[in-house]
Amino acid sequence: MYDAGSSGKREAPMNAPFQDGLLQSGEQEDGIADSINPQAESMKDQSAGVGVEPRAAAAQMNKNEPVTEDRNARGYRTRWLAWAIIGAGWIGCAAAILLRGGAVEWFMAAVLTMIVAVSGLAPAMAAAGFSAARVLSQELTREGGQLVISLTLKRSFLIPFVWIAVHDETMNESSAANRKISIRTVFTPALRKETTYRYTLHKLRRGRHPFEHVTVTVGDWLGLTAIRKRVECKSEFIVLPGIPQPENGTKAERAGGAAIYAVPSPLTGEALDRRGEAGREEIEAAVRAAGMGPDSRPYREGDSLRHLDWRSAAKGRGLHTKVYTPEQPVQTFIAVDTLASAYDKDDRLFDACVGWAALAVTKAAWLGSGVTLLLGQGGQAIQTPVDGGTPEGISGMLHAMALLRAEGKGSLAGSFVRGSKMLTRGCTILVFTADWRGGRSWGELAGYAAEHGCRLELFIVTRSNIPSFAMREQQKWLESGGVKLTWLHVPASMAALPYAEEGGEAHEFA
Repeated sequence: MYDAGSSGKREAPMNAPFQDGLLQSGEQEDGIADSINPQAESMKDQSAGVGVEPRAAAAQMNKNEPVTEDRNARGYRTRWLAWAIIGAGWIGCAAAILLRGGAVEWFMAAVLTMIVAVSGLAPAMAAAGFSAARVLSQELTREGGQLVISLTLKRSFLIPFVWIAVHDETMNESSAANRKISIRTVFTPALRKETTYRYTLHKLRRGRHPFEHVTVTVGDWLGLTAIRKRVECKSEFIVLPGIPQPENGTKAERAGGAAIYAVPSPLTGEALDRRGEAGREEIEAAVRAAGMGPDSRPYREGDSLRHLDWRSAAKGRGLHTKVYTPEQPVQTFIAVDTLASAYDKDDRLFDACVGWAALAVTKAAWLGSGVTLLLGQGGQAIQTPVDGGTPEGISGMLHAMALLRAEGKGSLAGSFVRGSKMLTRGCTILVFTADWRGGRSWGELAGYAAEHGCRLELFIVTRSNIPSFAMREQQKWLESGGVKLTWLHVPASMAALPYAEEGGEAHEFA
């Protein structure tokens, strides 16, 4: 939406400064709503966590402060004071043997020597030559899915009378808070050189989850010695974005993710919530309408009066000129806003935004539309053929979306200006964001899209159940400029905390 003057300079459309002033008047009400809603959400998270944690006694997961390795291993340590007493006693017994050589002295020296051998030398020899191998049931899964991990430990020497504690941990690199999931177990390998431990990760969140090393602690049965070692065992898995589905979802997902790019069917599994179903319908409608192009654009000098949209003018939306574009291939432009301030380090809000965008990508490809995906401010653009994306192309898009982080700077409109050559007249631009306060940025983007003959739709993800006064004013202002705005929510299923649980499809020791 450009100014009709002859200067040729693009101005902020729809009186953006005035709109920003109106938003400030609603900040008080919005602040009250935002202060209430997070409390409700935190109560939901706590209630969800209470139901989850008892099922994972071996898991170590803290929502606010990730559990560190040192904190987990603090309970296992060598008792140096006890060893000092044992050492002093052994020296005293040795001296008594040299001076007296009685049976009592020999007996006490033998007992202390046995303690040194069993509680000192045995753990030290058992900890030498450790190696580890990790096998993942799959390297790709969907948001809210699960993963079975088999961890095999091998040792060089067959040493009895020791116990082994294992601490395995993965970190979500796509999370702004770097959330971690860890699991600990203790077992006695007896007379085995190789031991396999299986566990399952549940309720996984979008992102790249690498494993760096395994922490192994070897100790004696008397609790005097604990030798801790780090065994390198690198591996990783990717959790693709999406809106979590019921556990009994599609057959493709139950089969191990062979069709991980498939569009989830709302007819499978448990009934979905009404707001989630409404959001899916809005996204599908937006994708189906792609390629039709806008039916009007802002009036410019020289336009024929016969093509003026008088109905829009009568509604107070200003002068617009009807546009009649010839039929052309369907092209959908989908953008994910990664502005850091829009999400305020709320990982689940950003994950929900990326999940809704992933749903739009899969829907557009399934309907045979060409998709161009813009990954945040200054991010790369990924394109699929005009006649629809291939499974490999859609899987590549979802993989790239799984690695996104909410750390962008600047407005998304600037990214569109830099990538203007990719826009084709009549395409549809779908923007997924949580920045409902960015009126100036979205106004500029709406004007830029109108100048290129494109239709813009905004999908704003929020945790608020009911839009606040400032939100409603922002929506009225954007819709007055011809921008359709849809409010999306964070699904309740995304509030569940990820956790690790001992066992898998087959829990056994090799």
